[in-house]
Amino acid sequence: MKKSTYIIALLFSNFLFAQCDGRYEMEIFEQVEVNTVTYSDIHNLSMDIYQPVGDDVSNRPLIIFAHGGTFIFGNKNNPTVVDFCETFAKRGYVTASINYRLANDIVGLFEQFTFYTNTESAYEVVLNAMMDGKAAVRYFRKDVAENGNTYGIDPNQIWAGGNSAGGVLFLHVGHVQSIEEFIDPLDPERAIIATDVFNSIGGDIEGNSGNPGYSSEISGVISLAGALHRSEYVDINDIPAVFAHGDSDGVVPYNCNGFQNNPSFDQLCGGGALINDFQNMGVTSDLLTFPGDNHCPWDGDANKKDQVISFVSDFVYQNIDCDQQSKLEDFEASNSYLMSQFDLLGRPVNLDYSGISFSVYSNGMVKKKYIIK
Repeated sequence: MKKSTYIIALLFSNFLFAQCDGRYEMEIFEQVEVNTVTYSDIHNLSMDIYQPVGDDVSNRPLIIFAHGGTFIFGNKNNPTVVDFCETFAKRGYVTASINYRLANDIVGLFEQFTFYTNTESAYEVVLNAMMDGKAAVRYFRKDVAENGNTYGIDPNQIWAGGNSAGGVLFLHVGHVQSIEEFIDPLDPERAIIATDVFNSIGGDIEGNSGNPGYSSEISGVISLAGALHRSEYVDINDIPAVFAHGDSDGVVPYNCNGFQNNPSFDQLCGGGALINDFQNMGVTSDLLTFPGDNHCPWDGDANKKDQVISFVSDFVYQNIDCDQQSKLEDFEASNSYLMSQFDLLGRPVNLDYSGISFSVYSNGMVKKKYIIK
């Protein structure tokens, strides 16, 4: 048993540092620093940018998070979002928590609490918030181009997501690429309303929240109890998405229904519906369902929050690139040879083994594989 235990420890230790030198998969930094910046001068919107203290890597993936609150309440200091920003920064990412315009800013004091009962107001609130999210993405690419990359990000690896309304916001940023795409699934009346709203905020999908001239494309979406207005927005060219959702959510439907599961309100399609659309299209995606749970159960349960963080972290880690990727490819093209192969218990297995295995090569590299026969 001592031999097997040693082999297991060695294999896991080597694998953890094989892909990204231990970065991004687990917390490797003890502290983070936070800087507050204004990313939209037009609307005076700020965000907090989190970076690991003592990190010398300058091409790090970025994850932008948006808080929840039904587009009525909340800000960038939301505890769930702060926890996500901190834990991912400790893994080596750069993270950001954004403020975005809420219903009061768009439809006013009295209508803010009932905006979702009116299609025009609902479109105004959600689409303006979506434009703010796009401006936050562009802020970082503008910084890379004009300020020498102040935050040390990889502008080709920007992920975004959020909790509840924040998930709604960034699902639309990631999966609606044109006004036409947003409007096509709508009935004629809603199509006219949406067109008028888009015209009022710039006449294109980018909006007028600032930092023009830079791309607002993102590499993947993190949806925590978020939703898309229509499942038809999903297509085979879409970016990866990871979902967490309670299947008894009474605010943002787990499947497709009206807001608050009221069919009188405009439709939202949550993680339970979207995962099928994504997988049927062959788009990389995964879903963590909380059976019997209502809206955002992780907000008040530390164990469930840890589950979500671990699930999301694993998904993002499996879908990012890092410097070590090229070294792995060089290794595969080298003349090193397979010396031995073990299962999770350190037992030798054959090349036709089915399951999780660890392959040890002559140059010291260890690769973890999950093989399905």
